[in-house]
Amino acid sequence: MDRYQRIVVGTDGSEAAQLAVTVAGEVALRLGVPITALTVWKEKARKSALDPESAVRISAAAVAALVEAGLSQVTALDMAGTPSAALLEVGAQDPGTLLVIGARGLGRSKDRLTSSTANHVSHHSPTDVLFTHKVPKRWTTVGLATDGSPSSMLAVRRGYDLALELGARPFLVTATKTDADGAETLAQVHAALSLDDPELLGHDVLTGVPPAEALCNAAWKYDLVVIGNRGMSGPARLLGSVANKVTHDIDTNLLLVATTHGSDDPAPEPDPPR
Repeated sequence: MDRYQRIVVGTDGSEAAQLAVTVAGEVALRLGVPITALTVWKEKARKSALDPESAVRISAAAVAALVEAGLSQVTALDMAGTPSAALLEVGAQDPGTLLVIGARGLGRSKDRLTSSTANHVSHHSPTDVLFTHKVPKRWTTVGLATDGSPSSMLAVRRGYDLALELGARPFLVTATKTDADGAETLAQVHAALSLDDPELLGHDVLTGVPPAEALCNAAWKYDLVVIGNRGMSGPARLLGSVANKVTHDIDTNLLLVATTHGSDDPAPEPDPPR
């Protein structure tokens, strides 16, 4: 596995952030990697912003919770600035970083317009981001969204390996017009993965509604959905890409894999594997 080398979880002490700390701790424990609790403060704090003393207190509480959960490689990091900028800066320092943050601000248009931390990170992160919605009782299923494109294959591979680390069963998930089209796409993707245990990988074909809506409707089946970030920036974002709509509307944990980088999406991709 092209494994994550460390996890950085953002926390401001809120309920959503505490949930993110819990999920990040579980993932770090399964992967056996270091974890850092990041809290951001402002030198001239507004009423809604954290001051240095509060930031230290919050990050210390997160560290204590992670240690209590059984983690030993835990550090606190307190930075001045804005939360989204700090998360992006820390994530960019190491391509092996997995950022974990609460999904608060992704689903409400008002928060998106006011540039919520989660929203900004979703569109600009150079590394993978796990947006948390819930703490699973146990990790049982992981949905790997794919349309057969090369970039989605990168996300599938990353999600498949993570699912195994979590002890969950991975499912290839595609949304198409017909069951036959979906079965063909998943058969091609499955074959291209060259897995040691092909029977482990389940298939889920979704039809009847547009792809983004279909993926969000099926989210209840999965403790985690994995999707590539193609379409999270550039013109595709403004046109309402599948990844963008899923990121904002899904109500289960979402791993957004950095399959593309920069402010614009890449040139059109070659045909998927056949």
